[in-house]
Amino acid sequence: MRNVGFLTIGQAPRRDLSAAIETALPATSTVRHAGALDGLDRAEITDRFAAVPGHPTLITRLACGDVVTLDEAGVEDALQERLDALEEDGVDAVVLLCTGAFPSLRPRRTLLVEPDVLLTAYAQGALRGLPVGVIVPLPEQVPAARDKWRGVNPPPEFATASPYTKGDAGLLEAARKLVGRGARALVLDCMGYADRHRRALREGGVAIPVLTSSGITGALTGPLLA
Repeated sequence: MRNVGFLTIGQAPRRDLSAAIETALPATSTVRHAGALDGLDRAEITDRFAAVPGHPTLITRLACGDVVTLDEAGVEDALQERLDALEEDGVDAVVLLCTGAFPSLRPRRTLLVEPDVLLTAYAQGALRGLPVGVIVPLPEQVPAARDKWRGVNPPPEFATASPYTKGDAGLLEAARKLVGRGARALVLDCMGYADRHRRALREGGVAIPVLTSSGITGALTGPLLA
């Protein structure tokens, strides 16, 4: 497992998302990056992948720095095309850089690492019995998040704060809101949340455990690929 592909729902490379995972890879690994929106301009992205009211929604940042919301179903088809291309390029494993669920995504021969699966499984085990607060980027993502985290007992509380806004005031407000509702651990459920967000919460006085999607994915992926 020495050739690793990182697959983002946006435009590659997203080294801000992959950094925590890349540091856990064997030193001899080679890395490739691909994105579902590679080669598309803003108009093409809007035409093909614009978020649909009432449908599951994703959020990502483009290479130009713009933040866009996307229809999850449309992105899934584009991800499959990029996955096929990475396999043709000879990668041994592909790591998704998104915590969304893509049930129809099928590799032909590579190991597919899905942060959505790793994060929920780890949290359900490590935080068993603790009241959990989950932060997602957008209010319209909360219904899907409730379904995703239904296996957690007691049922978690939810709040929203985009990882792509300037400053961390919104994230800190969301975290404090969840702590006020009784949360004793927090899960930042988007690959856009990085270790700096966890540090910002610590510096802001949030003392309970905080799990980031990228941190958990890195910790659990390294041993898989060693």
